[in-house]
Amino acid sequence: MKLGTIFRFELAYQLRRAATWLYFVALFWVAWSIIQGNYVDDARNGWMFLNSPLVIASTTVVCCLLWLFVGASVAGDAASRDIESGMHPLVYTAPVGKFEYLAGRFLAAFALNALILLAAPAGMLLGMHWPDVEPDIPGEWRPAAFVLAYLSIALPNVFIATAVQFAFAALSRRAIVAYFGSVVLFFASMGLATFVATVLHQQEVARLLDPIGMKTILSDLSDTWTTTEVNTRLVGLQPVLIVNRLAWLCVGAAVLAWTYRRFRLAHPAEGRRARRRKARAALQGET
Repeated sequence: MKLGTIFRFELAYQLRRAATWLYFVALFWVAWSIIQGNYVDDARNGWMFLNSPLVIASTTVVCCLLWLFVGASVAGDAASRDIESGMHPLVYTAPVGKFEYLAGRFLAAFALNALILLAAPAGMLLGMHWPDVEPDIPGEWRPAAFVLAYLSIALPNVFIATAVQFAFAALSRRAIVAYFGSVVLFFASMGLATFVATVLHQQEVARLLDPIGMKTILSDLSDTWTTTEVNTRLVGLQPVLIVNRLAWLCVGAAVLAWTYRRFRLAHPAEGRRARRRKARAALQGET
């Protein structure tokens, strides 16, 4: 069984689930609601164009934060379904290596979560073209703003979060534990980074500690850019955001490497027995 076969099977399986498309619709509605509820009035009051790059980036990063708890379902199911369904004795004895097994499952979860997050630009576009939107409140349409927000904000967040969620579920052999990974990332972004910035006044450290990019986009750029910059400057090419993205992509890759090292294609009970045997051997060696 090859990596591509595992990837296609997992992708097709989850695409057939109604929950996958419900997640897409829910995120689509969130993006539409943010545009209609937050930014239409701001654009009417002349604060910014409705389709300014910062509006697109801000909506994308908020959708990413809410998506964390959607993505956990996809990653957790991909990582642990064989154990929870009782299919692992058959799957683990198939001619497949650990790398192909884990990589196929992870890449399918990553692709599915990337697909779900496409609902964010789709919902924004509908909100910006809604019948009650006056033709003079959007500015010049710049597809690059949507593409750059997706590539520099959404996709890195998908990789980082899916890696953490997949690791928790794969190593615990329980899908629900993937949500703990989402909680860790959520509080790292909304709790730890905010605490470091507001209480310790370490702004640069806070930017690095934020795995989602909320602080850089919603605080730093929004508070420091002029109206002209908000309406014209593309978001995603700023050095501070690039450094944050690269740092957390490295964290995600390290988490995957650690997962690969720790994971065993064996029944969980066998892994526990092996650890007990090693512990007893170590104790005997000491005596």
